[in-house]
Order: sequence, then C-alpha cells, then structure tokens
Amino acid sequence: MTNSLNSPQLTEESKTATTASILSGDTTKTAGVMKILVAGSGAVGKTTLLRVLKDNKPLEITPLSDKYHRTPFLNIETVSVERIGGTGSRGVFLMVDVAGQLDLPIHALRDFSSLALGSVELVLLMFTADNLQSLLDLRDWVSIIKTQHTGKKPLRFVLIMNKSDLGMNMDAGLVRQFLESEPLTTAYFEISCMNGQGIEEFKSWLTRYAAEQ
Repeated sequence: MTNSLNSPQLTEESKTATTASILSGDTTKTAGVMKILVAGSGAVGKTTLLRVLKDNKPLEITPLSDKYHRTPFLNIETVSVERIGGTGSRGVFLMVDVAGQLDLPIHALRDFSSLALGSVELVLLMFTADNLQSLLDLRDWVSIIKTQHTGKKPLRFVLIMNKSDLGMNMDAGLVRQFLESEPLTTAYFEISCMNGQGIEEFKSWLTRYAAEQ
C-alpha cells in the first residue's frame, strides 16, 4: 500500500552531481546522487532494506546469515535503484543507516550530525507491522532529526511499515494520525523485505522523486 501525499514542490535547484563515472558506458538515465537517512528503532529492518535494494532481491531469495544485524553506530551504502516498467530511469542514492538505539552514549545523529545529516533531504522513517512502539518511537526520531538538521534544503519524510507479510493489523488510525500530524511526510508505503511486497512500488516512487528534484 502506498499513499503519496500532496506536498509543495521543492524550489531549490536539483543536484548537479552526475553519476556518469559510476555508470560509465550505461545508457540508463540517471538523476544526481541523493543522500537519504534511514531512521527508526532497532530491528525494524533499516539495514535489511538497504541489502534488499542493493541485491534487488527479497530476503526469501537471498537470506542474510543473521535475521537481525544491529548497526552499532553508522553505516553508509551506495544503492542504485532502477525504476520498473522499462522506463530506463535509475536513481543512485547514498543511504545512511544509523543505530536504532537513540539512548546510546554516543549516537551519530547527536554527536556526528554533520556526517549523518549533512546534505540529507529525504528521510525514510521505518516501523514494523508487529511493533506498535516502533511507530510511537518515530516521534523521538523526527524531533532529533529536525533539531540536528542544518541543511539548506528542506527535509521530506517517507513513512515505511516493514514486515507487512506477517499479516499483523497495525492500527490504521495511529498511522493516519502520524501522517496528518507531520506535514513534511511525502509518502507512505507498506513493504516486506522478506517476500518483496511493496518493494518495487517503493523503488519506482523513489527514482521518480529523485528525478523531479
């Protein structure tokens, strides 16, 4: 399920960086590199989502050696995402995955905010279908991100519910309440890193969004 929300177009000029050197010899259309922060509590699937996007396969096809790999501090991955449907569009994203425990003595968002949040203009806020607290915790994530972000471009948030394959019924009213209370939220997706549900739809939206900036 996706819910793209109406939001004002960003007025700043698009990034001028090109990925031609990265995709040398490839005729695929590519937007400039976009830096994205992946945020949310531990075990919601932040690191797993990066792996699924990089491998272009859900976990049930290429399972991780460990179901839950904790990010101890900060992990940065370059991910190339191609839009489905034969459009020939591709986005290259520098994705920043930070530790899911905000109460750590040292946390990338607080102590190394320029590294974690510098040039970030899109934030993926992740929670899971089987953990209500992971949705409620996103309030704290949004607060610290807004406080620490000093970029010239305005932030945009994307709300992502992972583990939709579990068949759990997250309270739709609470999700809607979050979406309505945070005007910077651009879209909402329900995905499963395990079986790939919703992943292609998210990838298509992501490349389209990047191309429009």
